[in-house]
Amino acid sequence: MAAKAWREADDREEMHARKRRLILEAAARAFAESGYHQTSIDQIAARLQVTKPTIYYYVRNKDEILFQIAQTALDDLDERIAAAQQGNETALQKLKLYFRIYARIINDDFGYCMAFVSDNVLKPPARAKLRRYKKEFELRVRHIIEAGRQDGTVQVSDPRLFTFALFGAFNWMPQWYSDAGEVELDRIVDHFLAIFCAGGIAPGRAPDQVRAR
Repeated sequence: MAAKAWREADDREEMHARKRRLILEAAARAFAESGYHQTSIDQIAARLQVTKPTIYYYVRNKDEILFQIAQTALDDLDERIAAAQQGNETALQKLKLYFRIYARIINDDFGYCMAFVSDNVLKPPARAKLRRYKKEFELRVRHIIEAGRQDGTVQVSDPRLFTFALFGAFNWMPQWYSDAGEVELDRIVDHFLAIFCAGGIAPGRAPDQVRAR
Protein backbone atom coordinates (compact mmCIF):
# COMPACT_ATOMS: atom_id res chain seq x y z
CA MET A 1 0.00 0.00 0.00
CA ALA A 2 2.79 2.42 0.87
CA ALA A 3 4.54 1.80 -2.46
CA LYS A 4 1.28 2.22 -4.39
CA ALA A 5 0.53 5.52 -2.64
CA TRP A 6 4.06 6.70 -3.43
CA ARG A 7 3.62 6.00 -7.15
CA GLU A 8 0.26 7.75 -7.21
CA ALA A 9 1.39 10.90 -5.42
CA ASP A 10 0.90 14.05 -7.49
CA ASP A 11 4.02 14.85 -9.50
CA ARG A 12 3.65 18.61 -9.38
CA GLU A 13 2.79 21.18 -6.73
CA GLU A 14 1.92 18.82 -3.88
CA MET A 15 4.44 16.14 -4.72
CA HIS A 16 7.14 17.06 -2.25
CA ALA A 17 4.84 17.45 0.78
CA ARG A 18 2.86 14.34 -0.09
CA LYS A 19 5.89 12.13 -0.60
CA ARG A 20 7.57 13.45 2.51
CA ARG A 21 4.49 12.52 4.50
CA LEU A 22 4.49 9.04 2.94
CA ILE A 23 8.07 8.62 4.17
CA LEU A 24 6.99 9.65 7.68
CA GLU A 25 4.05 7.24 7.62
CA ALA A 26 6.19 4.33 6.42
CA ALA A 27 8.87 5.14 8.98
CA ALA A 28 6.32 5.46 11.80
CA ARG A 29 4.98 1.97 11.06
CA ALA A 30 8.50 0.56 10.85
CA PHE A 31 9.62 2.20 14.12
CA ALA A 32 6.52 0.95 15.96
CA GLU A 33 6.82 -2.58 14.57
CA SER A 34 10.58 -3.14 14.70
CA GLY A 35 12.01 -0.48 16.96
CA TYR A 36 13.83 2.73 16.16
CA HIS A 37 17.37 1.39 16.29
CA GLN A 38 16.42 -1.79 14.42
CA THR A 39 14.92 0.18 11.51
CA SER A 40 17.29 1.43 8.83
CA ILE A 41 16.78 3.99 6.09
CA ASP A 42 17.15 1.09 3.66
CA GLN A 43 14.17 -0.65 5.25
CA ILE A 44 12.05 2.49 5.04
CA ALA A 45 13.01 2.85 1.39
CA ALA A 46 12.11 -0.80 0.75
CA ARG A 47 8.60 -0.25 2.12
CA LEU A 48 8.10 2.48 -0.44
CA GLN A 49 10.02 0.65 -3.18
CA VAL A 50 12.35 3.58 -3.68
CA THR A 51 16.10 4.02 -3.32
CA LYS A 52 17.92 5.13 -0.18
CA PRO A 53 19.10 8.40 -1.85
CA THR A 54 15.43 9.17 -2.56
CA ILE A 55 14.69 9.09 1.15
CA TYR A 56 17.63 11.40 1.84
CA TYR A 57 16.24 13.87 -0.70
CA TYR A 58 13.30 14.45 1.66
CA VAL A 59 14.86 13.95 5.11
CA ARG A 60 18.38 14.18 6.50
CA ASN A 61 18.36 11.21 8.88
CA LYS A 62 16.23 9.05 11.19
CA ASP A 63 16.32 11.65 13.95
CA GLU A 64 14.68 14.18 11.66
CA ILE A 65 12.06 11.61 10.71
CA LEU A 66 11.17 11.09 14.37
CA PHE A 67 10.99 14.86 14.95
CA GLN A 68 8.77 15.32 11.92
CA ILE A 69 6.43 12.51 12.96
CA ALA A 70 5.76 14.33 16.24
CA GLN A 71 5.50 17.73 14.57
CA THR A 72 3.14 16.46 11.86
CA ALA A 73 0.93 14.77 14.45
CA LEU A 74 0.76 18.07 16.34
CA ASP A 75 -0.08 19.99 13.15
CA ASP A 76 -2.79 17.44 12.31
CA LEU A 77 -4.27 17.85 15.78
CA ASP A 78 -4.35 21.65 15.50
CA GLU A 79 -5.91 21.55 12.04
CA ARG A 80 -8.64 19.10 13.00
CA ILE A 81 -9.51 21.01 16.17
CA ALA A 82 -9.65 24.32 14.31
CA ALA A 83 -11.97 22.76 11.71
CA ALA A 84 -14.28 21.25 14.35
CA GLN A 85 -14.57 24.14 16.81
CA GLN A 86 -17.67 26.31 16.70
CA GLY A 87 -16.27 29.09 18.87
CA ASN A 88 -18.74 28.93 21.76
CA GLU A 89 -17.68 25.70 23.49
CA THR A 90 -17.09 25.46 27.21
CA ALA A 91 -13.66 24.34 28.36
CA LEU A 92 -15.02 20.87 29.11
CA GLN A 93 -16.45 20.63 25.58
CA LYS A 94 -13.08 21.72 24.20
CA LEU A 95 -11.38 19.07 26.33
CA LYS A 96 -13.69 16.38 24.93
CA LEU A 97 -13.11 17.62 21.39
CA TYR A 98 -9.35 17.65 21.93
CA PHE A 99 -9.21 14.08 23.15
CA ARG A 100 -11.67 12.75 20.58
CA ILE A 101 -9.27 13.99 17.93
CA TYR A 102 -6.17 13.04 19.92
CA ALA A 103 -7.50 9.49 20.39
CA ARG A 104 -7.72 9.11 16.62
CA ILE A 105 -4.20 10.43 16.14
CA ILE A 106 -2.67 8.26 18.88
CA ASN A 107 -4.24 5.20 17.25
CA ASP A 108 -2.96 5.91 13.74
CA ASP A 109 0.55 5.39 12.35
CA PHE A 110 2.05 8.55 13.85
CA GLY A 111 0.43 7.94 17.21
CA TYR A 112 1.59 4.33 17.32
CA CYS A 113 5.12 5.55 16.74
CA MET A 114 4.88 8.19 19.47
CA ALA A 115 3.41 5.63 21.88
CA PHE A 116 5.82 2.78 21.20
CA VAL A 117 9.09 4.61 20.47
CA SER A 118 10.67 6.18 23.54
CA ASP A 119 12.53 9.44 23.03
CA ASN A 120 15.32 7.83 25.07
CA VAL A 121 16.49 6.28 21.78
CA LEU A 122 17.96 9.68 20.90
CA LYS A 123 21.06 11.44 22.14
CA PRO A 124 20.42 14.23 24.70
CA PRO A 125 20.28 17.23 22.28
CA ALA A 126 17.96 15.41 19.88
CA ARG A 127 15.89 14.04 22.76
CA ALA A 128 15.38 17.56 24.13
CA LYS A 129 14.18 18.77 20.73
CA LEU A 130 11.68 15.94 20.38
CA ARG A 131 10.42 16.49 23.92
CA ARG A 132 9.72 20.13 23.07
CA TYR A 133 7.43 18.95 20.28
CA LYS A 134 5.67 16.52 22.60
CA LYS A 135 5.36 19.20 25.29
CA GLU A 136 3.15 21.20 22.95
CA PHE A 137 0.43 18.55 23.24
CA GLU A 138 0.50 18.87 27.01
CA LEU A 139 0.50 22.66 27.00
CA ARG A 140 -2.63 22.79 24.86
CA VAL A 141 -4.48 20.66 27.39
CA ARG A 142 -3.12 22.65 30.35
CA HIS A 143 -4.54 25.83 28.79
CA ILE A 144 -7.94 24.20 28.32
CA ILE A 145 -7.98 22.99 31.92
CA GLU A 146 -7.04 26.43 33.24
CA ALA A 147 -9.91 27.87 31.20
CA GLY A 148 -12.17 25.19 32.69
CA ARG A 149 -11.26 26.26 36.19
CA GLN A 150 -12.32 29.77 35.22
CA ASP A 151 -15.66 28.83 33.63
CA GLY A 152 -16.39 26.16 36.23
CA THR A 153 -16.65 23.22 33.84
CA VAL A 154 -13.39 21.52 34.86
CA GLN A 155 -12.80 21.28 38.60
CA VAL A 156 -9.31 20.00 39.36
CA SER A 157 -6.86 21.08 42.04
CA ASP A 158 -3.67 20.41 40.09
CA PRO A 159 -3.93 20.95 36.30
CA ARG A 160 -0.40 19.67 35.72
CA LEU A 161 -0.96 16.31 37.40
CA PHE A 162 -4.42 16.06 35.85
CA THR A 163 -2.89 16.55 32.39
CA PHE A 164 -0.24 13.90 33.04
CA ALA A 165 -2.93 11.45 34.13
CA LEU A 166 -5.02 12.09 31.01
CA PHE A 167 -2.11 11.57 28.65
CA GLY A 168 -1.01 8.49 30.56
CA ALA A 169 -4.41 6.94 29.91
CA PHE A 170 -4.75 7.97 26.28
CA ASN A 171 -1.16 7.18 25.32
CA TRP A 172 -1.67 3.61 26.51
CA MET A 173 -4.57 3.08 24.10
CA PRO A 174 -2.46 1.74 21.20
CA GLN A 175 -1.56 -1.17 23.49
CA TRP A 176 -5.15 -2.45 23.59
CA TYR A 177 -7.51 -0.54 21.29
CA SER A 178 -8.91 -2.10 18.13
CA ASP A 179 -11.46 -0.55 15.78
CA ALA A 180 -13.02 -4.01 15.44
CA GLY A 181 -14.42 -3.80 18.97
CA GLU A 182 -17.95 -3.03 20.11
CA VAL A 183 -17.76 0.58 21.31
CA GLU A 184 -16.81 3.47 19.06
CA LEU A 185 -13.83 5.62 19.89
CA ASP A 186 -15.81 8.70 20.91
CA ARG A 187 -17.65 6.66 23.55
CA ILE A 188 -14.36 5.45 24.98
CA VAL A 189 -13.16 9.06 25.17
CA ASP A 190 -16.36 10.02 27.01
CA HIS A 191 -15.83 7.16 29.49
CA PHE A 192 -12.26 8.24 30.13
CA LEU A 193 -13.14 11.90 30.66
CA ALA A 194 -16.06 11.01 32.93
CA ILE A 195 -13.69 9.01 35.12
CA PHE A 196 -11.13 11.79 35.29
CA CYS A 197 -13.46 14.78 35.43
CA ALA A 198 -16.28 13.45 37.59
CA GLY A 199 -14.75 10.47 39.37
CA GLY A 200 -17.33 8.18 37.79
CA ILE A 201 -18.17 6.38 34.58
CA ALA A 202 -20.15 7.94 31.75
CA PRO A 203 -23.64 6.48 31.34
CA GLY A 204 -24.04 3.78 28.79
CA ARG A 205 -22.03 0.67 28.09
CA ALA A 206 -19.60 -0.61 30.66
CA PRO A 207 -15.83 -0.19 30.22
CA ASP A 208 -15.34 -3.95 29.78
CA GLN A 209 -17.20 -3.65 26.48
CA VAL A 210 -14.73 -1.22 24.94
CA ARG A 211 -12.89 -2.08 21.77
CA ALA A 212 -9.99 -4.17 22.92
CA ARG A 213 -7.62 -6.35 21.00
